[in-house]
Amino acid sequence: MRSNTTHPAIIHIRDFVEHVEPDPTRPGKGLSMQLRVLLNIPQRDIQSDDVEQDEIPTLIRFFNDSNQPDLYKANTFVYSSGSFLTNSSENEKFHIVLHAHNLDRHPGNEDDTESYFMHCPGAAQPVVTFLGVVLERGGELNAGPTLLHYRLQTTVYNSSTRSHHTFPITAYFKNGQRWANFPPLNINTHVFLTGRIFGLTKEHRQLAVITDDVHFLPAPNNHSPVTPSSTGKRKRIDRWSHRAGPQTPTNLPATSWTGSLPNTDPFHECPDIIEPDDEDEGTQITWPDTADERKASPQVLTPTPERRSQRQRKTSYADILAQSNHDL
Repeated sequence: MRSNTTHPAIIHIRDFVEHVEPDPTRPGKGLSMQLRVLLNIPQRDIQSDDVEQDEIPTLIRFFNDSNQPDLYKANTFVYSSGSFLTNSSENEKFHIVLHAHNLDRHPGNEDDTESYFMHCPGAAQPVVTFLGVVLERGGELNAGPTLLHYRLQTTVYNSSTRSHHTFPITAYFKNGQRWANFPPLNINTHVFLTGRIFGLTKEHRQLAVITDDVHFLPAPNNHSPVTPSSTGKRKRIDRWSHRAGPQTPTNLPATSWTGSLPNTDPFHECPDIIEPDDEDEGTQITWPDTADERKASPQVLTPTPERRSQRQRKTSYADILAQSNHDL
């Protein structure tokens, strides 16, 4: 089963350099280098009859940004970690390819081999972390010469070819009580595993890793239907259309407010001639004030005068002339 996605697989090593050369996958780039290492696997008390513990050829590819070509040479002790993959073909023997994320050398003069080797740290098993899919199971826990193991498949990105690369790793479980209650791994189970390399399998020439920790992961759904939101340009949500409008009126011209209001200004009425009461000495004629007079004199609010129950009769201009002739 071939995975459609890639995941990182990380390895941590420390060992001696056998040979230094340019990176053959990046010709013409003088700062791209490759270190050849025979990865030492120290003898441990962990044994399985289908695993052989031997040195593993390893290629460390890195970019020499320090521009010091003599910094790394044969017999230099280096510390390195980064993404890795394994290769095995008819033309090439099994080997590990490490694309270094970081690379440091042990200080000292490597030409003085006796003193330099003495101060270098002891051999240690390389540590790996990777995500794998279970393909098959073998061996038994706490029974027989073959340890319980699972053959896993992992897919990583190969920066040398700029494509994904799939390779197998066999994870072993040490005898004892730690894994006695561990549930068996089903086929196609996705696990995130951390362990130490302790050799190569004899039959298929795969990395043999003794498991230190394992975590279950949900299987990715590669057959889920494509939704419109996952293809094309995502439509932007109009967040402003759902908000409430302003709560206070805006400043509009005065004409827009007064155009629809009723005319309540008493000065806009036609002039009326009020019929005098019996106490009045003469007839009173009222005229509206002009615009200049309204501006000059402040408007004072006065109580509304009491009116008669009967509507006042308007005096015509003929009545005014008749009254004038009568007075004469």
